Amino acid sequence: MAKDLGRWTLEDLIDFESEIAGSPCTPPELREAVLAATRGMTGAAARRVGFRVWLEGVRSAAAGRKFSGALALVGSVLALGMFLSGISGVLGMVDRDKAGVHVTLFLAILIGGQWLVLILAAMAWLMRRRAAEGFSAVQAGVGKLARRVAGQPDARWWSGLMDGGGAARAAALWRIGRLAQGAGIFFNVGVLTGLAGLVLVRHVGFYWETTTEMAMHSGLEKLARVLSAPWAAWWPAALPDAAVIEASRWLPARDLPPGPAEWWRFLLLTTLFWGLLPRLVLWGLAWHAGRRALRLLEFQSRAQRALWRDLTGAGRGEPADKPLDGVLVLDVGGSGLTADGLRWFFLRRLRAHPAAWHSVAVLDPGAEAEAARALAKAPAGVVLLAEGWALSPARMSALHARVRASAGPDTPVKFLIANAGPHHTPTSPSPEERREWLRFVDALRDPEVVFFEELQPA
Repeated sequence: MAKDLGRWTLEDLIDFESEIAGSPCTPPELREAVLAATRGMTGAAARRVGFRVWLEGVRSAAAGRKFSGALALVGSVLALGMFLSGISGVLGMVDRDKAGVHVTLFLAILIGGQWLVLILAAMAWLMRRRAAEGFSAVQAGVGKLARRVAGQPDARWWSGLMDGGGAARAAALWRIGRLAQGAGIFFNVGVLTGLAGLVLVRHVGFYWETTTEMAMHSGLEKLARVLSAPWAAWWPAALPDAAVIEASRWLPARDLPPGPAEWWRFLLLTTLFWGLLPRLVLWGLAWHAGRRALRLLEFQSRAQRALWRDLTGAGRGEPADKPLDGVLVLDVGGSGLTADGLRWFFLRRLRAHPAAWHSVAVLDPGAEAEAARALAKAPAGVVLLAEGWALSPARMSALHARVRASAGPDTPVKFLIANAGPHHTPTSPSPEERREWLRFVDALRDPEVVFFEELQPA
C-alpha cells in the first residue's frame, strides 16, 4: 500500500498544490490515517506517502485533470502546426523557375536551424545549471497557454510549483519540455512528408549554386560525407559523390532534370537521422526525467513543511509503538542540557532514545573529534540540540552541511530547540524564537525542527 501511495503523478501534484492553497481543515481521523500510513518511515519517503493520504482525504478540485487535458489540447494543436510548418518549409525550398530544391538552403534552414535552436537551448540550460530554472520561452509560453485553456490563468498552484523549486517544478517543466520535443518530432515528420510528396508527385530536381569555383563544391562534399556517416556503409546510394555534386551545380545555360536520386535519398535520411532521431531521443529523456522527478519529490517548500508539521505534530505525544533505535544527539554550543533531563521527551515526542550525546561547536577539539567519529555510525538519525536564543544562521548552516556530509544523504536529521533553565532543566523556546528557527530551517530544505514542550514526563 505504501508503495502505491508513494507514486505521484503531475495531476496529483497540481491537485496537492491547489488544496494547500485553499488551506483546508484536516479532520482528526485523516491526521491519524497519515500517522498510521507513515509509521516506521522517515524523511521524503514519509512525506510522499503521508501527503498522498492527506490529498486523497481532502481532494475536491480537479485542477490537475483540467491542466493535463488543456496541455494535451495545446500539444495537439502545436504538433499539427509544426507538421504543417515542416511541409511548408520544404515547399519553400523549391525554386519554381528552376523546378528544383536548393539543397544547401534545405540543409542550412531545415536541419541546421533545428540544431541552432537546440544548441542555444543547451547553452541556456548549462548557464542555469539545473533544469528547474526553466528551459525556454517556448515552454514558458506553452505553460501559460495551457493554463488559459484550462481556465486557470493565475492559478495559485502554478506559483506553488514554480516557487517551491526542486523536483516538483522540474516535473512540471519536463512535462512541458516533452510536449515541445513532440512538436519538434512532428515538424520533422512534416519535412519528410513534404519531401517525399515532391519526389513522388512533382519529380523535382535538386541543385546548388555558388559564386566560387571550388570552395562550395568541396565544402558540400565534406558535409555530405559527415552527415551520411550513419548510413553510408550500408546504403552508399544515398550519398551524393563528387560527380553527382558537380552535375547538380546550377548554371544558367543548364536545364535542371528531375533527381538525381542520390540527393532525395540523402535529404530524407539526413532529416531522419539529424532531425527526427535527436528529437525522439530528447523526448525520451524528457519523459524519463519527468518520471524521475516525480519519484524524487521531497516536499520541502515552506507551505508543505508547515502542513507536514501540522499533520505529524499532533498524535505523537503518546505513540502506541515502541521507540525506534537510538539517535545521536549533538549539543550545539554546550547548552548544559542533559540526556536524563530530555530522555522522556525523546521517547514520547521523537520516538527514539538518545543513544549517544556529544558537544559540537565548542572550544574542545577532543569533543569535536569524538562527535565527528560518531556521525559515521549514527543509528536512527541525528538530532541537533540548540537553544532558541542562540540561532546563528551562518554557523548553523555550516554545521548542518558538515553533519549531512558525514552522516550521508539518507540519515534523518532534526533540530531540537530548547532553552536551558535553572539547574539545566529544559524550557520551551519563546514564540519569536520559534518563528526565527522555522524560517531558518525551512530555508535549509532538508532537516525538520521540533520544539521542546514543557510537559510532565510520563
